Amino acid sequence: MHTLHNADPRRLGPFLMLARLGETDSGVRLLGRRVGGGPAVEVTLVRAALADDQRLRARLRRDVAASRAAAGRWVRPVEDAELDAAVPWVAHAYVPAVPLAEAVRAAPQGLAEPGVRALGAALAEALERVHSAGMVHGGISADAVLVAGDGPRLTGFHHARLPRQGAHGGRARGGADGEGAGGEGAYGGRGDAYDSDTGRFAGPAPFLSPEQARGRAPVPASDVFSLAAVLAHAASGRPPFGDDAPPQVLYRIAAEPPDLGPLSAPLAEILTGCLDKDPAGRPDAAALRAALGGPDPAAPPPPPRLPSAVVARLAREAAQVLVLEEPVAADQPAAVPPGARGEPAADGEVFPGDEMFTAPTQGEGQGRAHPVADPPSARTTAASRRALLTTAAAGAAGLLAGGGAVAGWVAGRGGLSALTAPGPARRPSARPEPRPPAGTAPLARWRFDLTDATSVPPLVWRNRLAIITNAQEAVALDLRTGRPSWRRDDLGTDATPEPISRELALVAVGGRLTAFNARDGHQRWVESTYSGSGLTFRTMLSVDADGRRAYFTATGAGGDDPPAHVVAYDTRTRRERWRTRLPAAYGHDIGAFPTRRSLIGMGYRGGEVELISLRLSDGHQEWRRRFAGVGTGDKVGISPTRGLLYAAHGATLRAVDIDSGRQRWSLDINGYASTKSPLGHPVVRQGPGGKGDVLYVSDGTKLVYAVDPDRGTELWRSALPDDTVWKATPTLSVSDSGRTVLAAAAAGVFALDARTGGVRWRFQESGGELLDGYYVYPAGSSAVIAHGAAVFMLPVE
Repeated sequence: MHTLHNADPRRLGPFLMLARLGETDSGVRLLGRRVGGGPAVEVTLVRAALADDQRLRARLRRDVAASRAAAGRWVRPVEDAELDAAVPWVAHAYVPAVPLAEAVRAAPQGLAEPGVRALGAALAEALERVHSAGMVHGGISADAVLVAGDGPRLTGFHHARLPRQGAHGGRARGGADGEGAGGEGAYGGRGDAYDSDTGRFAGPAPFLSPEQARGRAPVPASDVFSLAAVLAHAASGRPPFGDDAPPQVLYRIAAEPPDLGPLSAPLAEILTGCLDKDPAGRPDAAALRAALGGPDPAAPPPPPRLPSAVVARLAREAAQVLVLEEPVAADQPAAVPPGARGEPAADGEVFPGDEMFTAPTQGEGQGRAHPVADPPSARTTAASRRALLTTAAAGAAGLLAGGGAVAGWVAGRGGLSALTAPGPARRPSARPEPRPPAGTAPLARWRFDLTDATSVPPLVWRNRLAIITNAQEAVALDLRTGRPSWRRDDLGTDATPEPISRELALVAVGGRLTAFNARDGHQRWVESTYSGSGLTFRTMLSVDADGRRAYFTATGAGGDDPPAHVVAYDTRTRRERWRTRLPAAYGHDIGAFPTRRSLIGMGYRGGEVELISLRLSDGHQEWRRRFAGVGTGDKVGISPTRGLLYAAHGATLRAVDIDSGRQRWSLDINGYASTKSPLGHPVVRQGPGGKGDVLYVSDGTKLVYAVDPDRGTELWRSALPDDTVWKATPTLSVSDSGRTVLAAAAAGVFALDARTGGVRWRFQESGGELLDGYYVYPAGSSAVIAHGAAVFMLPVE
């Protein structure tokens, strides 16, 4: 379950869209709820590019008509549909479910026999209704059967053949191979087993009947054969005729006996009878239901028996939907799209900035995941680069702490009925609102898709807009709704805009400084020559707290390797205040941040890290200090309040006093991984409860460590669940309260309890590329998550 995309509709007919469930080749599956309350629905919306495909529309009409004709407790009812709309859609009652094929993969040796019998009895009951309506399903497979917490659901009715006038249900009339059913026969079938709309078989080859394998039309007995093949697959973990190349499978179906594996004799006898090559030798659906011990259709169904992993997934999905169960009033303001919950913080709310500044290793470049950041004491609300306002709920795959806990929580809310029909509205109550259990990822307030990926922190303007930049454009997103307030392709850059006044922001674009109005994006002025200085702009470093001065690197004239300078530029008078030439050894690989009196820069000299202090008033060099043993390949962070430089070299973490250059402490935190799993950038942030600071660091084995920043003692370590082969070191950040550590890895974003290191949940965006990195920018109790070109607003506490 995922957040809605920009192009997804927010309303279809009487339904408000809440989330995206998935995609198919021909459409998009959306989660919705009727305006004013009512059952949750799953809406299948045809892709706009295929809306004129009349064959697709015919399949949709067939699916709707057949589903309504076969309506029962094991067929999802059609709630509504607009089949003649410009872009047709169908809404079915929503039920948390997984395809049977996935359930079987969770139990490779097959499901327990009692569960298989209950499953088969329920599906045979559904087939009774299908055949009584004079139809043939014709496409039963492990993917056409959904497994829910209360039993299966039969889908795939776009394969079904509707009755002609005078048609009858029951067994096919004619010979053993279904003669008499060819052409437009009694069941409206066609003369072959192919779906001419798609040019493919009506179902996967392992579950076709012999008559379909021979190219003839399916008959009711064909459904019984296919259902038996599905049940044999569920009981043994593999199809009875194999699942290799279709020609071989179809030959076995038509000519060889089934391989049922280690089934009990009674179940094997039942399924063998259903898998008879002769349709006339197979039992009908009612007889199959009775043989499997199914109850009378009017009796309550037996409880399902499913693998624990399937139960956990169903409960997790149910928990995610319950987060969205609040009915949305019909007169809800259009500015807040369905699925948006919570309110933005007040204008005056202040989000503290970074406590420690991480710097890129040599050659890592500027504008990457670890830029030199701005000091917290020098940031107001408008100036906080990472003050990104987010509230509400996010969605993606949650890291489940235990299926039983989630399932119990759902059951306590009233089970499936509480999920699908929570009622028209909630009455005010003094009791706290229910919260999803541990392990359930929050649901995103909104998602926005950029034209290109972004990997730099956004600029939050007055807690109203998030200004996000990439190489193609700059976009200002409304923090409440995620809708663009403005966007410009001439402000595209891989750098974060810096606020320089209440209204203006400054960004470097194409070697020029550009000031623009943050409210509407209009350009105010452009500076490309720095008042005749003759320098060429290189890289923006930082801006003073009040925005009066901007600091950047620039190069002058001078051959193939021109000298580099640090320039202080007055943004009010638009004049250069001073420039200072950098040591030649630094090149252009330098980071810097201002303190109250000085601009502290970090470069690399002779393979070692060197700090340089420049006086803010005139750029005069106050001191330069090298740090023996801290090299160009080390991950470095600086804590000005402590006067310490932290360096991670391999698996060793060190703290060095900036004033004296002496080592404060050294910790071999993960010695066994010193060569294969080096540490990442150390991060110092306020600890949970405001009781002192904590240093956090991670390594390539997906371990996260908490360390006392003054003494170098380990507080805890936590292993991130990882289902990827990528060994990149997670990037760490911390919520403003200090209670949550956020680790961004290839497998998603993990939230950890800062007190214990326990993993709370995982956020993972399904639509992005595997190699796209995750970038996290905390703000208050929320965070902005960037993954490739997708941006999410995610509550983290």
